[in-house]
Amino acid sequence: MLYTLILMLSMNFHVVESELPNGLDIIIGEDHSAPVVTVCIVVDTGGTCESPESNGLAHFYEHMFFKGNTALPNQTAYNARMRELGMIRNGTTGTEVVRYYLTVSSDLFDEGLEFMYDAITGPMFDPEEIVNERSVIMNEYERKTNHPFWNYWRMKEEVLSIEKYRSSSIGVPQVIMAADQEIMHEFQHEYYTPDNSALIVTGDVDAEAIMPVIEEMFSRWEFGGRSDYFELDLNISIPKDTTVYVGGPQGMGMINIVYVGPSMANQQEWTFAADVWGQYMGRMTGEFYNNLVANGPFLDVHASYYSQRFEPSITFGGTIDPSLADQGLEMMQIEIQNMFDQGYFTESGIEMAAEQLRRHRLFNEESSRDMATETFPFWWVQGGGLDYYNNYPDSLMAVTADDISLYLNRWIKDKPSAVFVVTPEGEWVE
Repeated sequence: MLYTLILMLSMNFHVVESELPNGLDIIIGEDHSAPVVTVCIVVDTGGTCESPESNGLAHFYEHMFFKGNTALPNQTAYNARMRELGMIRNGTTGTEVVRYYLTVSSDLFDEGLEFMYDAITGPMFDPEEIVNERSVIMNEYERKTNHPFWNYWRMKEEVLSIEKYRSSSIGVPQVIMAADQEIMHEFQHEYYTPDNSALIVTGDVDAEAIMPVIEEMFSRWEFGGRSDYFELDLNISIPKDTTVYVGGPQGMGMINIVYVGPSMANQQEWTFAADVWGQYMGRMTGEFYNNLVANGPFLDVHASYYSQRFEPSITFGGTIDPSLADQGLEMMQIEIQNMFDQGYFTESGIEMAAEQLRRHRLFNEESSRDMATETFPFWWVQGGGLDYYNNYPDSLMAVTADDISLYLNRWIKDKPSAVFVVTPEGEWVE
């Protein structure tokens, strides 16, 4: 088994990476500041892997993960075991990643690890529980459709997504209502395999001592080899300039101008300048804010790069009085062009933005639990591994004004954009 030792100086604990013969990536971070340990399973799946026939199954699977399995065959036994271990647990489903995690006292690590192993390898998908969770998920769906910006989210999918179903992790009612035990097992066999997953352990553990325990237990997880995650194409496209007037809540206007951004999968060299640029643009003392808010019609503005593998985007936006939406759109478009003027970005401002990002990373590293449930899963999936993560601070600090200029010319200048103007009088979609 391959072992790689990484010293995370900013966290003052070691991280060990390894890979089991069945393809499961192992990431262990030692942090002895508190007697707790967090175990997380991250899976390369989510809405982006789905088809029209499976749209919503990744989210449905998340609900079923916390039901009975071959070791704890019903909900009563499952809940009783959780109480015995005193665990805190949760799961999240996104468009590009799914993760499940639990935290227990470090003296119960072996039991917590076994609990996670049974849940990930032996789900039963009890038909009665599927029926129960179907109503829960449909309630979630209804709540989301009643959100004031549901119409805007749907319109973004219509305009930006190559395959619209890949952008919606909540799914569609017909798939949710049709899900059954057989369908869930099919989804499991395709994506819930060790070669498509990583096991992350952080906290009060000794990496050398627990590695044999992990290897003995998780080596029994059968290799799959059926996932298409890394064969998927980008799911964002803006072939020509498009402007859409979208129906929104009364009394509120919003403008978003979207460009295709660099993918974290194979265009990582552009993402460092993209992140520094986004941090720079967030300053309330910068020209973007002053021209559009302090001396303009907007209530607030933002400019950001959305770090994704399949749907990376660059967005300029802000809220505004609906009656001033057209004026605001024209001013924002002018301000975007102003970014190409010499002197718009200063070296001192860029250095400050990079330093703020570096400090933000240090803040995120204060909690080993957050590292297991947020940081490591994100970088392992979206960044394709921890090399990107470990090189990130130095790469940020190396960004210059010339790099920002190259980034803007590559991804924004003369590139088509999708404009969304949200007003109460805008168009509504079903």
